[in-house]
Amino acid sequence: MRQSRFEFVKPRALIFDCDGTLVDSEHLTNEVIAEMAGELGIDITGEEATKMFGGKTLDAVIYGMKELSQRDIPKDWLPRLIQKVSDAYKTDLLPMDGIKELLDHVSVPVCVASNGDPRHVNGSLKLTGLSKYFRENIFTASMVGIPKPAPDLFLYAANKMNFKPEECVVIEDSIPGVTAAVRANIKVYGLIKLCSEDELNNAGAIPFTNMSELPDLLGI
Repeated sequence: MRQSRFEFVKPRALIFDCDGTLVDSEHLTNEVIAEMAGELGIDITGEEATKMFGGKTLDAVIYGMKELSQRDIPKDWLPRLIQKVSDAYKTDLLPMDGIKELLDHVSVPVCVASNGDPRHVNGSLKLTGLSKYFRENIFTASMVGIPKPAPDLFLYAANKMNFKPEECVVIEDSIPGVTAAVRANIKVYGLIKLCSEDELNNAGAIPFTNMSELPDLLGI
């Protein structure tokens, strides 16, 4: 099993992914993607869509659908997808188990760094009551022009929080996110849900199964 290349140092700041890490959204989003893929002649399940698109941008979804369908995607397909996902969130979106308790517990600064659309990220945090923990410290890939797995967003977030990358810890759930943290030289913990323990470990994360484990793992 791959071992962390970082010695234990208590973090001075925590950088959280949003979808699948703070909010339990991946399954909702990908059930809608799977449903709407049917319009394009693509037969996939929500679980298959999660494997394909978990942690990725909407641009990646469009590219994937174009590749799978071998056709141009109708211009109204993406806006309708976004609306359906938004509707699903309004009724079914929940915070991840244990995340509020964790955020109530930690005393170090926290921020969000997500590949998601800014409106989507802010809306998700408001719907789940998590906005108050982050306030203005919500950063998205649109701010740096390139999404994870590039390291730019995490480096930007650390800089905006006035910390060096090595003083931070990233909390993630996807391989693109873990890869971005590794490339940014930031220690990363991976929630076992979207990806398996082995997948997270092999990508360079320290796997964990529940937010309640993090205070002890992080020494906070």
